Amino acid sequence: MDNIVQVKQYWNDVVDEFDSIYTGEKSAFARAMDHWFRRDMYQRFEWVMKNSGDVKGLRICDFGCGTGRFVTAFARNGAAHVTGVDIAPNMIKQAQQIVAKDGTSAKCDFVVSDILDWKTPDRYDITIAIGLWDYIASPLERLQAIRRVTDGKFLSAWPRFWTWRMPVRKVRLQFVRGCPVYFFRKPTIYALLEEAGFRVERCDTVGKLFCVEARPI
Repeated sequence: MDNIVQVKQYWNDVVDEFDSIYTGEKSAFARAMDHWFRRDMYQRFEWVMKNSGDVKGLRICDFGCGTGRFVTAFARNGAAHVTGVDIAPNMIKQAQQIVAKDGTSAKCDFVVSDILDWKTPDRYDITIAIGLWDYIASPLERLQAIRRVTDGKFLSAWPRFWTWRMPVRKVRLQFVRGCPVYFFRKPTIYALLEEAGFRVERCDTVGKLFCVEARPI
């Protein structure tokens, strides 16, 4: 079942809570907890920036862009243009404020939409989907939509099945806060990407995540 309505509601409600993980605008104890329990959020950011390589002059799209932290980083690093797509209007509103504050607005645009509903003639040198598949019950159709606009690298992060954090997230997100959350084994990820028209080039274990670089077949 596609639970995108619940996912949209959840992310619309937690904008400040989510972005404070990046800004550190919280108590010292809360910051310490983030660095302990959410370390792979920082690690996945570093992984994406490293594996994107030199982005100067490239067109990039971030699916599930949230508050735009990857979007503005790519723009600062010299990308020609970066598009962020997210289903939560409040996330996009915050992202627009962040790129304005960073002085990268001229290189960035944002779309409030589910990937499946977004129709664009544009194509991108790099596409990313980080912190997205955690909340998608059946990724294939959305992967196929991403494939249609991807000319070069596709970088994605997938929560690993059966780590110690899996039951914790299931309870906290799905049973307490009403947001579905999903986890994946590596063979499943490879099969999904290949069926969508990608070839996996590398897969790194980053904390509790699989971080995957793929290219169109």
